[in-house]
Amino acid sequence: MTDMTVNLDNAADTPVCGAARQAFLDALALGNPSSAHGAGRAARVCLDEARYAVQTALDCERVVFTSGGTESINLALRGAAEAYGKKRKHIVTTTFEHPATRSTLSALKAKGFTVTEVPPRADGRVHPEDILSALTGETFLITAVQVCGETGSLLDVPRLAARLRELCERDLYLHIDAVQGFLKFPLSVRQCGIDLLSVSGHKVHAPMGVGALAVSPRVRLAPQITGGAQEGGLRGGTEPLPLIAAFAAAIRDWSPPDLSLTALAAVTLEAAGWTVIPAHDAPIVSAANPAKLPGEAMVRMLSDKGVLVGSGSACSRGKRSAALLSMTKLPAWAADSVIRLSFSRFTVREELERALEEICSPR
Repeated sequence: MTDMTVNLDNAADTPVCGAARQAFLDALALGNPSSAHGAGRAARVCLDEARYAVQTALDCERVVFTSGGTESINLALRGAAEAYGKKRKHIVTTTFEHPATRSTLSALKAKGFTVTEVPPRADGRVHPEDILSALTGETFLITAVQVCGETGSLLDVPRLAARLRELCERDLYLHIDAVQGFLKFPLSVRQCGIDLLSVSGHKVHAPMGVGALAVSPRVRLAPQITGGAQEGGLRGGTEPLPLIAAFAAAIRDWSPPDLSLTALAAVTLEAAGWTVIPAHDAPIVSAANPAKLPGEAMVRMLSDKGVLVGSGSACSRGKRSAALLSMTKLPAWAADSVIRLSFSRFTVREELERALEEICSPR
């Protein structure tokens, strides 16, 4: 990126903050956390401190470090399916899920599981009551995304979890994909009664390649990566300590984006004739351009002007958005013409205003 580049694609990746960068470099001098010598013991202390930082942020008793959100989701869904899916084989999810969830559920369907997808209402949000109404006597797992990475809509997870516990006397497990909502919309795993919760470092100013899965004490999972006894036996392999230390440092250094930028972007785009996708609760705004140009073409055009935006989930590049297609109130052409603007703590209002001029200017 040049000095004049405006990064409005923070839902795909956030810039690494200075604290995370320094923690990464410091941890490079440490040893293997499983080694008994002095360098290994120092590494173990660093790992324990990092784990405590993530546990504190999520208010949970157990954290498994992973390579990112995708692996955390895979461990949660595949691990729960293997542990609990022998008799009951029904899973409830939403149409707003990340490709990591959708692809994993597709693989489970090939193994005999059934999946019900709950769509959003007209307000652009998935409602807890609709998820709960999809439960059957065969359901053993709900998996739902807290913040839709393509629209910015927020699921009321505390309400979903509370109502689930009121309704269900039998064992039924709740997994939340909190990758986009982590730290922006804090969740207490303990207080809400969430069983599994996935997060990722590179959405909160840590480097790519590190994430975590919070695991409730009542949950048992089948490990998906076997090897040594690292991560309580749930994720074999030597822990990538520099990445984990950077993740913890980014959490400690966290400050939220300016949510007023979301409103500014939505109002400006709407005034320029764009179709703004509801509902932008998070620092994410998606909108379909009035010229009906393909979203990826708009991304390339704006990149040439020094404005970086997305065109949906970065992990579903080249595919039509299942999330947008499930929004029945949108015009048929809109799903193919959407770009996504997303903000971080480093997004400056003056830069956003300049970028919006480029985005809204006639082609």
